[in-house]
Amino acid sequence: MMNFRISWRLMLRHPLSTAVELLGLAIGFAACFLLLGFVAYSFNYDHDVPERDHVYVIKHRLNFIPQPQWLEYTPFPLREVALRSGLPLQASVWWPVKVVQNVQGKLREVEITTVDPEFEQIAGLRALQGDLHQALTRPDSVALTQTAARQLLGTADALGRTIVINLQPLQVRAVLPDRPINSTLQFGVLVGIDTALWTEQEQQAALTNWMGISGRIYVKSSASPQALQKVLQDVIDKAPWDNLSTPEMKSALAGRKMVDIALGPLSEAYFDRSVANTMGTGPRGDMRMVLALGAAGLLILLLAVINYINLATVRTLRRQREIAVRRVMGATTRQLLAQFMTEAMTLSLAAATLGVLLAWLLLPLANELLQRQLDGIFTPSTVAACLASGLLVGALAGVYPGWLARGVDMQATLAQRSGETAGGAWLRRVLTALQFAAAMGMGSVALAVLWQTRFAASAPPGFDPAPLLVIDSQIALNLPPAPALREALAQLPGVAGVASSLNVPGRDDHTGTRGSTTVKRVDGSNVALAIQFVDADFFNVYGLRPLNGRLFDQRERATADDGEKNVVINLAAVSALGWASPQQALGQRINGSPWRVIGVAPDLMWETLRDPVRPMMYEQTLRSGLLTVRLNRPRAEMEPAIAAVWQRYYPAQPAVIRSAGSYYQLAYSDDLRLARMLACATAVVLVMAAFGTYVLAAHSVQRRAREIVLRKLHGAGRAAIAVLVGREFLLLTAVAALLALPPAWLAIARYLAPFTARSPLGHWAPPAALALALLVVAGAAARHTWSAMQIAPARALRE
Repeated sequence: MMNFRISWRLMLRHPLSTAVELLGLAIGFAACFLLLGFVAYSFNYDHDVPERDHVYVIKHRLNFIPQPQWLEYTPFPLREVALRSGLPLQASVWWPVKVVQNVQGKLREVEITTVDPEFEQIAGLRALQGDLHQALTRPDSVALTQTAARQLLGTADALGRTIVINLQPLQVRAVLPDRPINSTLQFGVLVGIDTALWTEQEQQAALTNWMGISGRIYVKSSASPQALQKVLQDVIDKAPWDNLSTPEMKSALAGRKMVDIALGPLSEAYFDRSVANTMGTGPRGDMRMVLALGAAGLLILLLAVINYINLATVRTLRRQREIAVRRVMGATTRQLLAQFMTEAMTLSLAAATLGVLLAWLLLPLANELLQRQLDGIFTPSTVAACLASGLLVGALAGVYPGWLARGVDMQATLAQRSGETAGGAWLRRVLTALQFAAAMGMGSVALAVLWQTRFAASAPPGFDPAPLLVIDSQIALNLPPAPALREALAQLPGVAGVASSLNVPGRDDHTGTRGSTTVKRVDGSNVALAIQFVDADFFNVYGLRPLNGRLFDQRERATADDGEKNVVINLAAVSALGWASPQQALGQRINGSPWRVIGVAPDLMWETLRDPVRPMMYEQTLRSGLLTVRLNRPRAEMEPAIAAVWQRYYPAQPAVIRSAGSYYQLAYSDDLRLARMLACATAVVLVMAAFGTYVLAAHSVQRRAREIVLRKLHGAGRAAIAVLVGREFLLLTAVAALLALPPAWLAIARYLAPFTARSPLGHWAPPAALALALLVVAGAAARHTWSAMQIAPARALRE
């Protein structure tokens, strides 16, 4: 206890030094707590599902399309195949359907998830109230989570009450706890496969359609997943895929199967990058990124500890006379080591406590940057673990200052000669250089990512997006009331034109497949050709003019009587198909197809700067899609009017209105978030390094006071003294730059490599980070450098 009392007295005796050490460590603990909490959150996905290693989701991949990708949404007939395999298992479909519900007089979009009764055992669900088995087996029943019950009925006490969905009354027979945030099995409303919501015809169409991909299939089995996969693959090989593929597609398979089947363990679903950003997957994580963020948290804490050791070492050197006196009075090495470790543990425990508070205050920022809700990481066990780690870090951090105290030369110290060894001084310099190296490295990458992201988001897409608004609500444009809606929008004052298309430039539809086909070049070889389905007004609304030939005409039909289809190709498709010039392509039929080229359009950026412009064909159609509106008045004035017209024709479906340029910004949101996270980490490390530099500058001036005085007496001016004091920190910054900037340049080059166009500022990021580090060093050392310049020789020699 005596050691703890001495520790508190020493901390209160030097409040500025204590505040610097405390705040630096607290920032490190806060960052580490949040980032390691994110790691634990990510690795505990679906932890509530019992035996999740034996639960699988069936995946499939269509190899006969260009750029095939794995999908979790799978044809439902595979469920019956799995059940008839003879293997011990349980299987359930997962069929989410969005419907519009009148909730207390307001229309609300509600997602209904249809499952088999076996899903209760597969997911390990337990009802808080009622009988979940009844809710999933009786056609007139429904199960709600507590949140869904409050949204639909205004109370979580919903058992026995009736809700009306799609004009069908359903009785609530089970109330379930809300799903954990870190779960890939998210639902609010559950109904059984025999629910009265869907007619028997609709159920059979979904469960027997080999071409439909309406949802997932979950399987729980103790059998080998390879055995089940083989059974499913054998059946899928015989499925009727032929009518979906052309001869060119089949020839492009190069020996692969038409469709591949795989089983993905639920325990690995969150980190399954093969299905990320595809149809119905929801948020998925990148294990490399998660581990990198965890490592960053540990690195920040390590740098904070290094900063503390650096400052504690300076404090130990200042206390050499006290230590020498204690040694003379009989203090043992063990007692000195215990004293310094106690001081470090006391400060570290206080810093850990403050770090937890800082982490709680920074939680909204962390949620925004990481795009996850991490509120659940603040539990008694995690807080206790953080405080325990504070004690452990303190014990380890106090070893080196205690070791220095053990080696104090009593005779030299009492004679007022410095006891700092050359090795100790170099260790402090190395630790400081490591801090600035970490800050410069992260800062360089953050600046490069930020500049490239802004450059890419504002890159010319091949058209002017400023006057364009997109109604991002998929509707059947060839069915009423869509034609009337389109006509009403076109008649609005301020609307210059309306076009429809299946997709718009820059928009990711998250289906995991890009519309494309395989066709033959002029020389007979195969080439992948992307397809965009647009209407006759698309090019006019987007302000595009033909490079050669003409674009679509409203008066012509999409398909002529002889079966030919007039299409427009982009400039990239001309050379990809083997024609020497756009003029040569006009009037030609694309080999092996009914498509005849009537014009060549400019290349548009349909994806991002990471993707080169693909050979593309535009086909005229009225398939369901999106509406693009061209304005000749300000958006703020027109958007409410467009929304009002939409509500008149689709009152049960809210309109999502976006600017055409916003899709490109959304495509780079992950990059921007990465830049912000790196910038925050850089700021944390720079703040800690600035604190350390401030205290080290004070120690340096105090240690070299006599040298400074002698130089002044020999005629050194203020500039020479400033150079003398600053030279040490400039050299440390130079060493840090040599350590950090070459790896940073390599990391930046690797990040920029996929982009087809790069920001001219990208390679200036490392010099900018170096300049920022120099500014921090100058600012942190400025006060004590000025003090050194103002030292009065007579007073310094007297003291």
